[in-house]
Amino acid sequence: MDYFIIIAPKLVSFFLLIVLGFTISKLGIFPKNCLPSLSAFLIKVVLPCLTVSLLCQRGTTWVDLAGFHGIVLCQMAGYVLLAAVGLLCVKLARIQSPTSNVHVGCMVGGNYGFVVIPILMALYTPENGQQYIPICSAIDTMMVWTLGLYFFTRGIEKDGEPWYRILTKRLFNPILVSIVLILTLNSLSVTLPNPVLEVCNNVGNISYSLGLIYVGCTICFLKKGSLHCLKTLWMLVLTKLFAVPLLIYILTGPFLPETERVVLMLIAGAPSMTTSCMIANQYGLDEDYASTAVFVTTICCMVTIPLLFLASALFQ
Repeated sequence: MDYFIIIAPKLVSFFLLIVLGFTISKLGIFPKNCLPSLSAFLIKVVLPCLTVSLLCQRGTTWVDLAGFHGIVLCQMAGYVLLAAVGLLCVKLARIQSPTSNVHVGCMVGGNYGFVVIPILMALYTPENGQQYIPICSAIDTMMVWTLGLYFFTRGIEKDGEPWYRILTKRLFNPILVSIVLILTLNSLSVTLPNPVLEVCNNVGNISYSLGLIYVGCTICFLKKGSLHCLKTLWMLVLTKLFAVPLLIYILTGPFLPETERVVLMLIAGAPSMTTSCMIANQYGLDEDYASTAVFVTTICCMVTIPLLFLASALFQ
């Protein structure tokens, strides 16, 4: 019950912002032809600014990541496990491309910033638990924008396009470039000028509200019959929000202390990231499926996160 009380206010604000996005699109304030521009703005400008802002504030370096190698390696393995289970579900449910791309991508990418961090802040002190927040944030961003982006875009390349050009386009996305750059600058003790940091802070801060408003806009424009995807989304809810996180908690028992196991469980069990909709839009994928997945998993995590804590208590 304590965990429900922690996340409930946050999820209510999520819901209200999604409703706001739905409403302004229904009223014609934000028409459908504006969504591609909003999506590009969020991915290419807002999210890189948020990455720079967070990592500069915390001063996270490559050495910091190496110092927490245990939880870092297990966290990376967790994303691989999520992707593998996503691929298995796609095969069992016979989900066709490009919806299958979105399903696996939504398995890998979770809402770390707006669900996991508030819970960790409430559960742990700065010395015992909160020190993992910037470390896991850096790994989360890197894995989502490498492994996650790969599964989102797998198989959509133009025929005959050289492999190195495909690899370059995937790796040199604005978000991944920004995180590598800032980790390197932090490692070299190079600080950005205050005016630059202030701009990054201000622009990055709108990612939370604007991202969820965007989800609401996309839900407004769902095609007729799009809710058929609810038949396969139950697999996403069951595996991403409960089965895989609990499995990660159990498997890491012999290697990691209790706090790190809980952190990894929460990261794996976070609802699908709001940027799934934007990625689907940018690459011409099934945006309806992405929007519904984000909405459904966000609502369902109010139930699954308390259940995870109850179930994990059996394996302590």
